[in-house]
Amino acid sequence: MVGTPVDIMPYVRGVQLILTGYNGYTKGSRIENDKLVREEIVRAINRVRNHMKNIFDIKFKENNMDIARVAKQCMEECDYFAEDVKKAVGGMEHAFLSGQSSPSNRELKKLIQHDHDVITMIIEAVNLSNSAEFSMNTEEDKTKMIISQTTQKITSCRGFFNARADRKSTRLNSSHQ
Repeated sequence: MVGTPVDIMPYVRGVQLILTGYNGYTKGSRIENDKLVREEIVRAINRVRNHMKNIFDIKFKENNMDIARVAKQCMEECDYFAEDVKKAVGGMEHAFLSGQSSPSNRELKKLIQHDHDVITMIIEAVNLSNSAEFSMNTEEDKTKMIISQTTQKITSCRGFFNARADRKSTRLNSSHQ
């Protein structure tokens, strides 16, 4: 089933709430929209990392190495994810000249849904990291659990984001056979 604009509008609107200027990969703006999405993901990753760095710094100074260690692990996962996003393959203006085929409406619909889902997941990670920092001075076990959940969310989000590139390369490889 080919996606129609009505089918994808909730996803486009969801992304537009976060990204001013996003219009769902219309012709002539695909590179800019892809860049907007990736920049927003990196900004959200940095927010998570900043919360974890605050926790790490405070708990390290307090000599609470258990929480400092899990916060450091989360920071490292954030760093890996940010690098993946920064190095991800972007769209090209002239698919004909690049050897890539132009995406179909169905593929664009999947990409828009994927962007929406990645941004939703990373916002959940930001909220978790905020909760971890907030609970830091009250409940140590709860803080450690929330940091672990944040790390897991970042890891899941990273895998989900990287699946975007895997789908693109699978589509390209199957179209050249």
